[in-house]
Amino acid sequence: MRRKAFTLVEILVVIGIISLLFSIGFSGIKTISKQIILSSSAKVVASSLRALQQQAATQHQTLSLDLGRLNLPSGITISESKNIQFAASGFPPPGGSGSLVLQNQLGQTRKIIVSSAGRVRVE
Repeated sequence: MRRKAFTLVEILVVIGIISLLFSIGFSGIKTISKQIILSSSAKVVASSLRALQQQAATQHQTLSLDLGRLNLPSGITISESKNIQFAASGFPPPGGSGSLVLQNQLGQTRKIIVSSAGRVRVE
């Protein structure tokens, strides 16, 4: 006699295995998405710093970063900060360089550094 269908037990075992694999993969996707949000937030802050640097040079005045105006996604916080400024030359004045550290809910961090030469980079 030939068998043409699956039994209920076989179907339930397959569904159980698929759901287990999906739940393991879903938790990994959540972690990866939080890492991507942190990296993109750091790049947005770095871009804002570069725009502030350009604005200071264009307007010929010293400007500083207003941390209250940064729109960070939920779960992203600034764990360390320094008052970053740009002079009319586009370079940070003495004491105006420094770094910001962004942190996500998992404790991962990205550091935005403004060197004394005015270079903005993300680490």
